[in-house]
Amino acid sequence: MLNDIINVLGSLPYIHVKDTILTVSIVIILLLLRSRVLKRNHRNLDLILGFFPLFIELIFQIQSLIHQEWQLSRTLPMEISYITSIMLPISLYRPSRKLQSWIFYIGIWSATAAFLNTILSDSESWYLRLRYYGHHGILLYFGISIYIGGYRSKLKDYFNTVTMMIATILIMGIFNTFIGSNYMFTNYKPPGMNFSTLMPGWPYYYIIIVGVGLVFCAILYFLSKENLHKPVK
Repeated sequence: MLNDIINVLGSLPYIHVKDTILTVSIVIILLLLRSRVLKRNHRNLDLILGFFPLFIELIFQIQSLIHQEWQLSRTLPMEISYITSIMLPISLYRPSRKLQSWIFYIGIWSATAAFLNTILSDSESWYLRLRYYGHHGILLYFGISIYIGGYRSKLKDYFNTVTMMIATILIMGIFNTFIGSNYMFTNYKPPGMNFSTLMPGWPYYYIIIVGVGLVFCAILYFLSKENLHKPVK
């Protein structure tokens, strides 16, 4: 099994590896800028980055229409990562504990999954790649910056996020049934070079994917729980 995982990682498209390294590097630079240069005066940076996914999504939707690629079953921003990144402006203007927890857990999990494997190949358009790496890069930035800003997890935060995640998946599964789509990959495996290629067919692959997500979020909880670290001032 370990060899299979290594083979998947070794078979990732070159352009995905290159774009991932570039995206993660930009995120690191932004986090350093936020924590070391701007320090407490980082509100404007967060506002710009928080609205960036909406700008990216607008570009993608317009380009999809121009190139006659827009489809109800494929083009809506209905993946859990895109839904989360589009919610970022709400968290900036109306912050709440539940929303913070969601961005922390789902943001970091979605970005990690998107970068360690991919649903893309070498032939996608520039605007689809902008969408994929832009959304996930911003999620990684905000997921980490929430922790840097003092967020510390409680067990309740983990269970609230897990409950919301499962509810979102169930709702999306019903939505997919009605319009024949595969958002959040509830009906069949995602394309591209990813770990689902090592998994059995539906519904077992999805149970495994969700299970891995729950374990990953549990690890985030233990790394960030409030009695492990003092809040950052």
